[in-house]
Amino acid sequence: MTAIIPELTESQLAELPSQAEAKVYRTLRDGLPSDYVVFFQVGWILRREEEKAKDGETDFLICHPERGYICIEVKGGGIRFDASAGDWFSVDRHHQKHAIKNPVQQALKAKYSIRSKLHEHQRWRDLSLGNVMRGHALFFPDLGDASALSRPDMPSTLIGCANDLQHSKAWIDRVFAYWSNEAKDFTPIGRRGVDVLREVFARSFLVAPLIASQLADQEARRLALTKDQIRVLDILRSQRRVAVSGGAGTGKTVLALEKGRRLASEGFRTLLTCYNRPLADHLSGLCAGTPNLDVMSFHQLCHRQAEKANRVSGRDLLSEAKRTYPGKDLFEVQLPNALGYSIEILSDRYDAIVCDEGQDFRDEFWVPLELLLSDYDRSPLYVFYDDNQNLYARAGTFPIQTEPFPLISNCRNTTPIHEAAYKHYKGVPVGVPDIQGDDVQFEESPSRDAQAVKINARIVDLIARQGVAPGDITVLVADALHKVEYYAALHRLPLPKPATWVEQGVRGKTTVLIDTVQRFKGLESPIVILWGLDTIDLSQREELLYVGLSRAKSLLVIIGRAATCFALGKTKHS
Repeated sequence: MTAIIPELTESQLAELPSQAEAKVYRTLRDGLPSDYVVFFQVGWILRREEEKAKDGETDFLICHPERGYICIEVKGGGIRFDASAGDWFSVDRHHQKHAIKNPVQQALKAKYSIRSKLHEHQRWRDLSLGNVMRGHALFFPDLGDASALSRPDMPSTLIGCANDLQHSKAWIDRVFAYWSNEAKDFTPIGRRGVDVLREVFARSFLVAPLIASQLADQEARRLALTKDQIRVLDILRSQRRVAVSGGAGTGKTVLALEKGRRLASEGFRTLLTCYNRPLADHLSGLCAGTPNLDVMSFHQLCHRQAEKANRVSGRDLLSEAKRTYPGKDLFEVQLPNALGYSIEILSDRYDAIVCDEGQDFRDEFWVPLELLLSDYDRSPLYVFYDDNQNLYARAGTFPIQTEPFPLISNCRNTTPIHEAAYKHYKGVPVGVPDIQGDDVQFEESPSRDAQAVKINARIVDLIARQGVAPGDITVLVADALHKVEYYAALHRLPLPKPATWVEQGVRGKTTVLIDTVQRFKGLESPIVILWGLDTIDLSQREELLYVGLSRAKSLLVIIGRAATCFALGKTKHS
């Protein structure tokens, strides 16, 4: 049995527009020995079209190393030729005729055109195969008598029919023998000649789409899913106190942002707040200039309100809080209490508050936030949270009596990223996103400096060859205690201009951000390179892994020692 290029399954053959070609495909595949090479549905374009050699195609191109090649044109159904006009027709089972091209001329032109195409190839010329035997033939698999179709320019020997379907090798041998007698002293094409035909007419290749193109396609799909998720706000529109829960990528931040904008547009003086400063800065940038909407982190709120109260009262509220709670944490205790003191002094209030990443707020934070509302009991309060992202060990309950509304669809991550991140998730099941993407990628290297070099090389490739904007790439360090060393290892490596590194700053179009997983919480990036995992106890940091892995929207690369990579899911084929 010979191999035909391309190899088609029975289901693919059944779907071919020409079932006549499918019949010939099967008989050649099953009837010819392995020393033949068969190409199916071959097409080409010549650099120059000559009189007998034009751009073209042939149904089958059959090669034998000890002979040469023949082109076969296949026609199904019945055949009619009108000699007076020189017109050819196919005839269907209802005896209706349909005009077709002259199959004899098609096969003849293909033979010469293939010769010209091969002569364009340097390897063919180097083999000096100018006198290779070449021929052409016709196959009518639905007809029973080849002699009825015989013409001076196409003898019956060169016409295959239904009878030859069972004896394809014998018919092919007769065709080769005919053309061998016509071509005196021909040069065998040889194995190397057949290889050239493979190179010209059946060269395999793989050209992956630019990653930048993939990012754009995935983002379009992501926007559609997010629009569906925003309908949740319509469902909850009439409720004043709402807690919304959801895993990473379920759109909590998008919904919080949209709810803040909606409340502000309805005339509510609204506060949109969160725990993480980088997230607050990001949201603030998105809402710049929006009337009635203030956006800041909880501790920014504490500072602002304390300073305003200081100017009004002449007191130093933060110093008072430090004296009242000596030795206590500035962010956990002293600043929140300074905020509480300010409420006694300042009369300004918010009509509504929206809180994102609510799981990071201590129980004590909620009291001053509620007191900032114009109506303690009825002013809208929306809290979006993820119990699994409890990096700061908050375990409180929100000042909301109703059951939380769950978000159960991931609309951020690709499927492979979702599956990697949600191995470390405990909570309400979240559906796998309908966003296809590349598998999680791994880079192994034994030391921090060697890993930095690999990260830099990967980023250079993404920017220079894959068309990715620097601002779409983020390097996240899991080991926050040693972040300075990790940052330094990367910072001394150059990026292609105009790209530059930025540490713990605001991302721009030309900056590649280096930050920690903890600081990047609540944010996302099209491409995340996760680093600094070798020096932490992975078994004890499920929440950290969950957050770090789920920050990537489209491409996730994990860098570390071999043991770290295998612990996070690397296989021999990753």
